Amino acid sequence: MRLGDVVIEGVQDGASYMPRNFFGDLDSPAHDAMLTDDGRATLPIASFVVRAGDTVTLLDAGLGPRSVEWTDPSGGHMVLEGGGLPAGLEALGLTPADIDIVLLSHLHGDHSGWVWQDGAPYFPNATIRFGRGDWDTFIDGGVRGADAGAFRALADAGRIDLIDGDQYQVAPSVTAMHTPGHTPGHQTYIVSSGDQRALFLGDALSCPLQIEAPELNALADMDQGKGIETRDRILREIDGDDLVGGPHFPGLRFGRVLVGSGKRYWS
Repeated sequence: MRLGDVVIEGVQDGASYMPRNFFGDLDSPAHDAMLTDDGRATLPIASFVVRAGDTVTLLDAGLGPRSVEWTDPSGGHMVLEGGGLPAGLEALGLTPADIDIVLLSHLHGDHSGWVWQDGAPYFPNATIRFGRGDWDTFIDGGVRGADAGAFRALADAGRIDLIDGDQYQVAPSVTAMHTPGHTPGHQTYIVSSGDQRALFLGDALSCPLQIEAPELNALADMDQGKGIETRDRILREIDGDDLVGGPHFPGLRFGRVLVGSGKRYWS
């Protein structure tokens, strides 16, 4: 996808398979579109390459070469599978060494899995940037959900740059907007060129269903009330011409938010 002088390309690392009620039991076309034949909600796990001038930026870093499964306290069984990012980068003519900046929406493992592999930074030349609130929570605070050892090692190597709140520019043509709720430091990244914008939503609005029904929380949201406030803020921020997408949106696509019959839709 071209956005003025900027090119944005999706790379799928894997997929996640969630219980049907991961986003509640809303009966809607957007919810039904997420479900497989066995009734599970299926979402891609993806990253996006942003090429702006001579700089190559990666938005989120997938799950990594592993499979993870667990059972939620409510009894829902979840499976996440990754490993496709290297081949996806190669298909775009890139190697890990070509990535200059990695912007993480947050530190959950399906968004940060490739930053550290085999005891070393996977992107040997990249600066890793993410919200300070996630460092305070997962690394200093010891809350489960991120590979604290990997991020401490990256920090010791001088590879971490923390984002405080909203920040004007975090990479060429990319600004950051603090969108807490899913995690305390969650960031939405806005790619712009001229008067064109594309919002990479991370897990603040993690799929089209939450555009249609922003009151729906994901089971993984850490502060559900704050998450609802943040989704309302993002939806007010979106201009009709803005493109929006994220690592779990279908088809690794950016689309527009349309309004009809008093509701919002992603198309």
